Amino acid sequence: MLFTTTNDVPQVIGGVDIFSPTGLIILTIGILFTVGIPLTMILKGRKN
Repeated sequence: MLFTTTNDVPQVIGGVDIFSPTGLIILTIGILFTVGIPLTMILKGRKN
């Protein structure tokens, strides 16, 4: 097996700046899906 190492690994190509409007929208949607939906399902739940 051949392994090669480069110093370019930490360099990110592309991506979105987190403080740009697009980055904030993506962050907000991510938080809503990962926290909001499960929390809503737990609080509402199935009423028997």
